Amino acid sequence: MWKPARPIVIAGRTLSDQEAWWHEFRDEFYGLYEGAVDSDLLAMICGTIYPRALNDDPRHVARLAHAVLTYERPELAEAPRGARAHPSRTAAPRSIRCTCCRRPRR
Repeated sequence: MWKPARPIVIAGRTLSDQEAWWHEFRDEFYGLYEGAVDSDLLAMICGTIYPRALNDDPRHVARLAHAVLTYERPELAEAPRGARAHPSRTAAPRSIRCTCCRRPRR
């Protein structure tokens, strides 16, 4: 389990390791979004991510979550009309296509 390098004390009380993880995650996440984060959404993200990443640096996890949440899929250039090959000849077999977007896996 991740532990802060130094105990985090707020209002005279030392935070538990879990509270410290959430505190560090929240600070980094707020910084990445310049403070424009809905607190309910942030609590939901923290609650979802913490059990899976409790051993990882929370600031690193916050940067990763930010990258995932702000990812924009690039637009694909349209091929000239008639230049497209028949899909059955160019598509990857179903077993190696990504199930969420149907693109071939690498």
